[in-house]
Amino acid sequence: MEMSHSENANATPNSTLTSKQNGNRDPRPPEVIELLAKVATSLDAGHPKKALELLQKSKVRSPWVTNAMGVCLLRLGDTTRATEMFKGLTVTSGVCFRTDVPAVFIANFATALLMAHNVSGCVTALGAVRENQSPGVQRLRDAVRQWKAGLSLWQKICWYWGDTPGGPIELGFPPGEI
Repeated sequence: MEMSHSENANATPNSTLTSKQNGNRDPRPPEVIELLAKVATSLDAGHPKKALELLQKSKVRSPWVTNAMGVCLLRLGDTTRATEMFKGLTVTSGVCFRTDVPAVFIANFATALLMAHNVSGCVTALGAVRENQSPGVQRLRDAVRQWKAGLSLWQKICWYWGDTPGGPIELGFPPGEI
């Protein structure tokens, strides 16, 4: 779920997500909160390379840092590396989605799959997200829904049979969320 501005003055709607599980407590470890705020600021300013360098130089090791690195890679257009990072966070044994990870990790994996032109993988990953209230997940689902609505009848038939017809899906927002 997205953190409101009142919960964190450094948060931005496009970059910082958190869960409201356990009350309004931020599930991220304290040692990553400040680092991720700096990364979010760089990303919001349109500097994903600077944000990635900041993460790489930090001594902090956390799934939240790995997630942020994946977001930076997405915004740099390196969907292959981003997909692998998110897959490592979200998938077990190569086939099952982990149920113990934040929805934002799976949503970012779905976004990476989408950007790699794997629409069916994106839809499958979105289906694994349990937190339907997440604005990031909803935006991604809306983008896929609009893409499907724009398909011709023949393209919809092809989609049903497993083909990925039509052009790329336009997100309308920066890919990935921290």
